[in-house]
Amino acid sequence: MVVSVDFCGAQRALTRTDKIDVQLSGTTRVQDILIYIRKKYPDLSLSKKAVLATVNQELADFNQVLRANDKVSFLPHIGGG
Repeated sequence: MVVSVDFCGAQRALTRTDKIDVQLSGTTRVQDILIYIRKKYPDLSLSKKAVLATVNQELADFNQVLRANDKVSFLPHIGGG
């Protein structure tokens, strides 16, 4: 099974790509993809506390199980004063 991970903004600049496909086997959750991305791109500062996860452009829980052809993104929190 394959899922794609989309990168935008600073993530795209650091990874030098707008998306990657990740081959999965067995049950894989959003948090597993986050761990994979952090290992593959250690310069990205991604942590559960610093990003929102989306699957197929909908807000997702880090424990959500992924399915074939899902599109995952990790978006930075946006805050203001």
